[in-house]
Amino acid sequence: MKCTGSPVSNHESTERIVLCFDRDSTVSVNPHPEHRAVPIGWLQFWAHVEEISVFATGNQHLRTEAKIPGIREAEYAWEEYVTGEEYNYENSQFEDYWKPRRRDGLRLVQDLYEETFPDQKFRFVVVDDVDVSDLEEEGPWTWYAPWDFVEAVEGGDFALEEPPGDTYRNDGVPFNSTDDPDFDHNQNAALEEIRAQIQERRVEIEEGVHTPTSSGE
Repeated sequence: MKCTGSPVSNHESTERIVLCFDRDSTVSVNPHPEHRAVPIGWLQFWAHVEEISVFATGNQHLRTEAKIPGIREAEYAWEEYVTGEEYNYENSQFEDYWKPRRRDGLRLVQDLYEETFPDQKFRFVVVDDVDVSDLEEEGPWTWYAPWDFVEAVEGGDFALEEPPGDTYRNDGVPFNSTDDPDFDHNQNAALEEIRAQIQERRVEIEEGVHTPTSSGE
């Protein structure tokens, strides 16, 4: 199973990358029984060394294991910083929107960044063992199966370089065991960036140097 969209090449992309990862059968903490998984150390390196936006959009235990934001943090940023209103999931599994469907969680991440940074170009990359390539018809998404993603990174065909093998542990970690991880991290870095951007834009609006976005700011 191959990525159906155009690869994100490190030779041609000037877009900002936002990474979204499923967990089960995708990342090394719970790898696919027959295919290669994405080393969890890659997520940790990109998020905490390179300061790239990396989100857990599948099983939310990955939030704890990699110390990255997930759906609840994206919801909080949308509701508290961007719009002041609850995010409207179109296809939630439950009436109270407690658990959005896979694609709706990804749409939330896209909406969050495009609303916060309307002047930037984005490429949203989702790595998931389930084929969600249909999102590429809706916006700037690229889907990779995890084994194809690993191959693209190792082959230099992705926008981000392969992290050093000895930077972070790349094998599985004991379940839910990283409350005190052995690496420096700021799990809220992405939220802090969004908050700072919204605050800066509000100041510009007050000073009459910025056009309000669709959120009414």
